[in-house]
Amino acid sequence: MPPLLVVFVGFLGILLYLGGLGSPADHMRDMPVAIVNQDEGATVENPDGSSTDQELGKEVTETLVKEVNDSGEFDLQEMSMADAHDALTSGDVYGAIVVPKDFSQRSMDLIPASIGGDGDGAQPTIELVTSPQAGSMSSRLVTEGFTPALESVSSNLGEQLTSGADQQVQARQKAGQKVPDVTTVAQDILKDPVNVDTHAWQDLDGGTALGMGPFYWSIVVLVVGMTGSIAVTTLVDGILGVVPVEMGPSFRKYRTVALSRLAAFFLKWGIMIASSAAAVGLMMLAAHLVNMPMPNGGLLFLISWLSICTISAATLGLLTVGGSAGLILSMIYLIFLGLPSAGAVVPVEALPDFFAWLSKIEPLHYTWLGVRDVLFFSAEPNAGLEQGTWGLFAIMGCSVLVVAVIAPLWDRLSGRRGLIHGTHNAHNVPSTPPETDGPGTAAQGGRLSA
Repeated sequence: MPPLLVVFVGFLGILLYLGGLGSPADHMRDMPVAIVNQDEGATVENPDGSSTDQELGKEVTETLVKEVNDSGEFDLQEMSMADAHDALTSGDVYGAIVVPKDFSQRSMDLIPASIGGDGDGAQPTIELVTSPQAGSMSSRLVTEGFTPALESVSSNLGEQLTSGADQQVQARQKAGQKVPDVTTVAQDILKDPVNVDTHAWQDLDGGTALGMGPFYWSIVVLVVGMTGSIAVTTLVDGILGVVPVEMGPSFRKYRTVALSRLAAFFLKWGIMIASSAAAVGLMMLAAHLVNMPMPNGGLLFLISWLSICTISAATLGLLTVGGSAGLILSMIYLIFLGLPSAGAVVPVEALPDFFAWLSKIEPLHYTWLGVRDVLFFSAEPNAGLEQGTWGLFAIMGCSVLVVAVIAPLWDRLSGRRGLIHGTHNAHNVPSTPPETDGPGTAAQGGRLSA
């Protein structure tokens, strides 16, 4: 059993962790991204003397929305600049595409500039705004996901501009005007006119671990809640006489105090609730010493405390219901299933369906949502703090409910822990020495009985 367990744990860890995070681009679906069209258009003089209004920004926006949304990987949403700012502030979108006011004007000015006419030849720009605060990999997914689409936009626009330049050249030649040759550089710019400016919506502060600070904080919270619960269980069970207490060379068996499983659960959980408050306080002191920014420190304390209380309730619940198997069950539930489904490394929208569903029942996901909101999004309730809080309370309530139902049933089926069912002899040792054939054997029996 022990070696098989080691093999199983290693296999399961890689299967779940890399299975959830190994290929995020293959599982992307409806990642929300904003698109803002600020283009004011341009008026273009035709060779025949008439003029035409061009709204290239509108064309680009409509093309991108159709092509990107048809792929199913992103949910590209048209917004005003103010709405896009609010969406980035609350973490509702992972990035934004911004078409500036002079997009059409700069695009059309390339035509006369390339054939020796008016125009400064400045290329039109499209901004690709990322949000590193939303997640460590979201910026990369947005950048890599939209680069081909924006390259296609530039190529299509280049065909229009090249055709327009050819028409201008032909019109001038017919009018007997001398037209300079279009240089190779000008031809290349006309074919690929759009310059993509990729930048972050807001720069990350120092001490935030390049945006991973909320996730690292959540991992520490998870470790404190899980390992603390295991340690409390071991020590409390030892003091209650359920198991021996071994500290280095010391080995001691306390007198058995046969509490019910439910009472033992609430005793251990009460210890965790009280001690976790102090643990969070020292975590914040350590964060201050290493210059980690902690805006909204009071809310950071509360969401961290709530998280440890929830994780300890889940861990102690599994230990109460599963006994020794609860150790493995806790590791599988909280670590092997929790890490890949947290949404911190890979956005939930880029996880396989199974792991995206798991995020709804994993405390690490809700802890990260709340901590990320407090640290990066001004503690706006709709940016994750509200969802994280209610998710943690729901998991905590379910854990307590399961223990309240199953623990008394286990007591009725097998008796209280530390006592063998049907007898009060905890060690199951014969109360009288066995029959012996000689003094030496009898002495050994006496020592065994003692």
